[in-house]
Amino acid sequence: MTTPPPRYDGHRDDPDDWITIPEEEVRGPVLAPPPPDAAGARCPGCAALVPSGTSRCPRCLAPIGDGSGDGGEGTAPAGSPVVLHFDTLALRLPVRPGEPLRLGRDPDWAPLSAGALKDLSTVSRRHASVTVGPDGTVWIAEEADGTLNGTWVNDGHLLPGERHRLRHGDRVRLGLRVGCTVRITGDGPC
Repeated sequence: MTTPPPRYDGHRDDPDDWITIPEEEVRGPVLAPPPPDAAGARCPGCAALVPSGTSRCPRCLAPIGDGSGDGGEGTAPAGSPVVLHFDTLALRLPVRPGEPLRLGRDPDWAPLSAGALKDLSTVSRRHASVTVGPDGTVWIAEEADGTLNGTWVNDGHLLPGERHRLRHGDRVRLGLRVGCTVRITGDGPC
């Protein structure tokens, strides 16, 4: 990323005045995940603290299983291989093998993401899906009907209905303002 040096007249119109800033200075420090808490369970979708006995996260509506935090149906499996980190939303969504993670504002179609994305008009109601194949590869596809503001991977625009392979560290953007980083762990081909 580049930024121009300050000028006395306040104009920034000469491209030769731009300087390069190292990427690590632009992104800032990587934050550690929140610590576990005895007062409740951590939501597998957004990492919010959910009171014991609650079946759905009040923030993102992700299922919490039996609500005890003991690894029920709604909790992310240990060592979940793929997680989408939405930096501006403080949201983390695991992608489970065999289950598409749908991204959009429609709560019936995208129950894990709709709660966090509901007020973001640049994200379509049915925007995109992320899947993990049987061989461990990770794929994203914009919905076949397309989206108003598009889906982007590392600044490359996706065409509606076409799959694109994701790799560790890829940046996914839903529309112009909502972005996430793909984090892949484990020994698979991802």
